[in-house]
Amino acid sequence: MASNSIETKLDGKSRQEGIIALLDRHSVLTISALADQFGCTPATIRRDLIRIAEEGVRLEHYHGSVGLVREDLGSQFEAQRISHFEAKEAIAQLLVDFIPNDMTIGLNGGTTTLLIGRALAKAHKPVRVVTNAVNIAYELSMKDMDVVIVGGAVRRPNFESTGQLALRTLSGMHVDLTILGAEGVDSQFGFSTTAEDEAAVARVFRDCSDAIVMAVDKSKLGKKALFRLLGWDDVNYVAVDWVNSALLQYLADVEVAQKSSAAQVWRTKR
Repeated sequence: MASNSIETKLDGKSRQEGIIALLDRHSVLTISALADQFGCTPATIRRDLIRIAEEGVRLEHYHGSVGLVREDLGSQFEAQRISHFEAKEAIAQLLVDFIPNDMTIGLNGGTTTLLIGRALAKAHKPVRVVTNAVNIAYELSMKDMDVVIVGGAVRRPNFESTGQLALRTLSGMHVDLTILGAEGVDSQFGFSTTAEDEAAVARVFRDCSDAIVMAVDKSKLGKKALFRLLGWDDVNYVAVDWVNSALLQYLADVEVAQKSSAAQVWRTKR
């Protein structure tokens, strides 16, 4: 009886909008989970999904679950959802050109690395990706990318696996080039994050990788989060949309390694 009373409080349009919002938040959900969430039957959810698709929202169905198709990185929706979207997308597109083919690429969690992963998939870049971010692994695997996920306890908001299991798993791997996001970049403190366990994973990525690229937009410059992710001596390249004078002293006095009209990859003095 409780389910019926809940269902009557939501008209079809409101429920469909709620379904889209949940799928955006969780990437993929089962039909039964959606039915429980809205207090209705799975048949009602399936009819809602048909109407959602008729409105032009692209959905993927598999094994009793449904997810949103996210191919248009430049969509207005993504731009509103991800802060500094255009800068992060410019960095992601530049790194697709910067990364050589047939490499093993490491990615930690975060919106910048998520966009990098999507850009690699959209370009059909022939690389293998090692990541501790569940959402990145899921999206790349759905695009038939070669993905290895690092196990461990998953933490939000970046859906990263962390802890001793993740550290042990990652320490037994070799990665050609790892791309890491950060929440702060300071000329003295280096690259930082608000989570100690994320910093620990970044340090193991450093130890098992031949080279490290930090991918950060200009909103991170001059900021220091609580925990040091990596120091300047740990980093080989910085991919950024803008560089201030305080950071120039830590970048090599040579031409940038790669550049576009909206972003650059700089070598560091390591």
